[in-house]
Amino acid sequence: MPDIKDLEPLIGRWSQVVDAPRHVEAKVKGDMTLEWLRDETVILQRSIVDNPMFPEGVVLIMAADEDAEGDFTAHYFDSRAVSRVLHMSFRGRVWKWWRQATGPDDFDQRFEGTLSEDGRTIDSSCYLVEDGEWMHDFDVTYRRA
Repeated sequence: MPDIKDLEPLIGRWSQVVDAPRHVEAKVKGDMTLEWLRDETVILQRSIVDNPMFPEGVVLIMAADEDAEGDFTAHYFDSRAVSRVLHMSFRGRVWKWWRQATGPDDFDQRFEGTLSEDGRTIDSSCYLVEDGEWMHDFDVTYRRA
């Protein structure tokens, strides 16, 4: 079973560029940090994008329970008062998270990002389900700051 310390390559401050043509015309910049909480059993992730259309988000990441779907569990909260529980994995250099809809007004969602060999860039894409079909939602490129 993976260990929370396996996420060490993601720890740090990252600049981000969001390419979301379904939502905004121009690419949008922002910042993301991942940091250990004191005992290094939980990671705090913060994200802010320089456009009010995108919410400010906070995620608490911890090892998943043995019967959980992913290797890690991520509890997401944002400035819209939205909260979600995500399943997560980080294997090799591939970072994934996903979730299933929890109600009729919700949607399935997934993210996949690949950490570059030098550990300085993550190229990622997000997808969601609309009308029963997976659709590309947006891309994010993270660069270690």
